[in-house]
Amino acid sequence: MNLLKPTQKICLILSLVLWISACKSKETKETIQKEPENELILEFTKAKEGFITDSLFQVAISSVLSSESERMTEAKSIAEQKALNLLKTYTIPNLSEKGKKELRDISKEGKIIDKNVIVGSRYYFLYQIQKSNLKRLVTKDLE
Repeated sequence: MNLLKPTQKICLILSLVLWISACKSKETKETIQKEPENELILEFTKAKEGFITDSLFQVAISSVLSSESERMTEAKSIAEQKALNLLKTYTIPNLSEKGKKELRDISKEGKIIDKNVIVGSRYYFLYQIQKSNLKRLVTKDLE
């Protein structure tokens, strides 16, 4: 006693499969509220790092030291290393020893920009290296 023809069975099965898959694909979305992010932190954590212009390169750093002189010394040291590591990504592969030395020297030419941004116990700084045709020097002129 077969009540449905084969084409009707196929249509019924296909309809059931589509209906089940449509039910599974509906997801309930939860609304999660983020705490408002501090704009001062965002200025530094999301600051553009690398070449800002052809003659300006920058990295963002922070320190938790409370003494101003120690904080500036630490910030400069961290900034020089971070700048060097980021500058290396722009150079040619297999840089010569002379080129590596030039790059180290360039990474130490920057200045700490202190905007007196303090959030909690963390102090934020920008380290900027300004030099005419800096981008060309790093990307093309180093050996």
